[in-house]
Amino acid sequence: MYFVLFFGGREDSFVMKVGQLPAWDISVDQNLAKMLGDHLALYKHGLICESQGYGIGAHAYYRRIVETVIDQLLAELEQLVGEDDKEKYKEALEQTKKTKVAQEKIALVKDLLPASLRPGGTNPLGVLHHELSLGIHDETDDECLETAETIRTSLIFLVKNVMQAQAEARQFTDSMKKLLDKKSQKKKREEE
Repeated sequence: MYFVLFFGGREDSFVMKVGQLPAWDISVDQNLAKMLGDHLALYKHGLICESQGYGIGAHAYYRRIVETVIDQLLAELEQLVGEDDKEKYKEALEQTKKTKVAQEKIALVKDLLPASLRPGGTNPLGVLHHELSLGIHDETDDECLETAETIRTSLIFLVKNVMQAQAEARQFTDSMKKLLDKKSQKKKREEE
């Protein structure tokens, strides 16, 4: 990585970074952009804050994404919940619609998240929200900046895994329909 620095003032009394190669890029993966939808701007603002060294700002934007996307994410997770837990999940999901507090929503569904979204048994929604809140309320800008990349990576992991699981479930359902249609057509031909 290369930097362009400007030395100025009397006897070069200050230094200012005026360029960087490669430049900081805030482009977002197309699938992630689709998932974030209206919240893509918040994500990009978080990236900009991170690139400029504003850790608390990055935390604030990432927390806002977690809080605003949580209802959508929880609704989409319903498709990934095992059959045994479907009814419990639906009940918990209905309760989440009655509260605006993200931590309460997370607590209601934490035990119902599929194992694929709970690596090591942890609840990623709860961990993310807790860390973001902690950063905003109790940590310095530098401390927030140290964890911003990890939080962003975790947020992306969660969003992408939900998307991937949904795509695989749709693909499986489509495949099963094709096989059943084939079987049905074969049976019709045999009957004729």
